[in-house]
Amino acid sequence: MVRTQKVIEVAANLAILVVCGLIGWAVLTHKNLPSGPGERASLQGVTLPSLPGYHWGDHRKTLVLAIRKGCHFCDASLPFYKRLSSLEKNSALHAHVLAVMPDDPAAGTAELRSGGVSVDARFNQPLNSIQVSGTPTLFLVDAKGSIEHSWVGALTPQGEKDVIATLEK
Repeated sequence: MVRTQKVIEVAANLAILVVCGLIGWAVLTHKNLPSGPGERASLQGVTLPSLPGYHWGDHRKTLVLAIRKGCHFCDASLPFYKRLSSLEKNSALHAHVLAVMPDDPAAGTAELRSGGVSVDARFNQPLNSIQVSGTPTLFLVDAKGSIEHSWVGALTPQGEKDVIATLEK
């Protein structure tokens, strides 16, 4: 009986250590993740800097998709981004969709292509340079680069509907 209790105690301690290690790993490797799905960022009115090769004034509105390769929330959101790219192609949005990624062009293009997302994109862009601290982040930006709306994190189905309703013509 004492031996069985000892084995159970050792197994429980090992399980606790494994769980603590996994939590620590998740915190350290996913530091850019938002704290909750669809969490609203308080960046409305902030003016974003120009991006290399892109001018905010070229479009009345721009929907910025700030995403990165390896972000599982971004990967899970690819079908939604594909839907947005289709809506833009069909002239059903009053915004141009632009992906902004810290990844190199080859990796970023492969990531977008894997989800069937066909949008204008800028690569090698540090996300903190456009006020992004978690991925995915979506910004609706006006022609002056001022943020009108923002969405942070993986969106719920209702959050996706809200984005589309904000962007529909």
